[in-house]
Amino acid sequence: MLKTLRSIGVAAAAVAASLLHHTALAELPAEPIPNVKKLSVPYPGTYAVVHDFAFGSLIDSSFGIVDVESRAFLGMLSAGQFATINHSLTHQKFYVGETIHTKGVRGERQDLIAVYDFANLDLVAEITLPPRRANIVINKALTAITDDARFLLVFNMDPATSVSVIDLHKDAFIGEIATPGCSLVYPDAVGGFLQLCGNGTLAAITLADDGTQAGRWVSASFNDIDHDPISEKASRIGDVWHFVTYGGKVQPVDVSSAQPELLDPWWLASDEERDANWRPAGWHGNAGHDAGWFWVGMTPDGYNGSHKDPAPEIWLFDSTRKQRTTRFELASPALSIAATHHEKPMLLVVNIEGSMDVYDGFTGKHLRRINELGETPYMVHPIASGERP
Repeated sequence: MLKTLRSIGVAAAAVAASLLHHTALAELPAEPIPNVKKLSVPYPGTYAVVHDFAFGSLIDSSFGIVDVESRAFLGMLSAGQFATINHSLTHQKFYVGETIHTKGVRGERQDLIAVYDFANLDLVAEITLPPRRANIVINKALTAITDDARFLLVFNMDPATSVSVIDLHKDAFIGEIATPGCSLVYPDAVGGFLQLCGNGTLAAITLADDGTQAGRWVSASFNDIDHDPISEKASRIGDVWHFVTYGGKVQPVDVSSAQPELLDPWWLASDEERDANWRPAGWHGNAGHDAGWFWVGMTPDGYNGSHKDPAPEIWLFDSTRKQRTTRFELASPALSIAATHHEKPMLLVVNIEGSMDVYDGFTGKHLRRINELGETPYMVHPIASGERP
């Protein structure tokens, strides 16, 4: 027995020595530091930015860049509380709106736009803003880039409302435009922007070459705020913004000129479907495509307040004909949706499980799921390809 144990010990020692020898031979060389991989530019049309709102730690949100085709996680931009993001193909930059405090959760407030380049995700500029950018749960209309890629617009509320204007050629703050009673920013096709106003009207502001206000136009009251108001979560299709009421009526607004035109409204649901209380739903529950396609998240048995419920279904409409072409159930209900810019678009759905589902935008076929997108991903922003204007 003792001889057997000695033999086993010798054999074990020999195996250990062999493993150590091979481990030494297989030792990898030290990697150089820093070792940063660049992203290829221009970006392909399969890249998207997912906003992790970080609901449990609001001062530390982030934006993850992913390839929705390969599911590869490409990089991340850190941000402060209630952050916003915009990107410009013209300037090949990201613009992240942040609010931070010198002592974390207290101290002097600082509002800024952090500017990052596309290729390296390097911080290339910080633009100081007046400390009153609207700090609210994420909303695409809090910021916008004008159609001529000249200015970045930032909505302020403290509680007076105004818009900060940033020159994107110089990455510099220009000034503020007072917008009493009117909120958010929706770019038009001529370098200005629209706002929704508390009295049910729509305001259109034109900008001078230096970014100051050149003109202001206000519509008649059209938004039935007391009975069926339009949601501020809208999608643009070509030169037409599509606003949706909580009850499911679409209000198109043509912004091809400095004076917008309110087009005829139309219903998403039939009379029978409205009787069953089918209503729009989701945090940002609609998406548009310049070919005229309009996707809307819908929920049955709607009620006052159900516009923030996750959407179990997506309805696809031809916005030019004002007709539904497809409806499909989702693998997991949607918080927010967006469509890629392809001729055959993919529908990107941030779901209630904290993942993102990718669907064929026309058929609703589930293509893939992308996981590990942060603590509380809320929104997705597709990035057009570099060949797109």
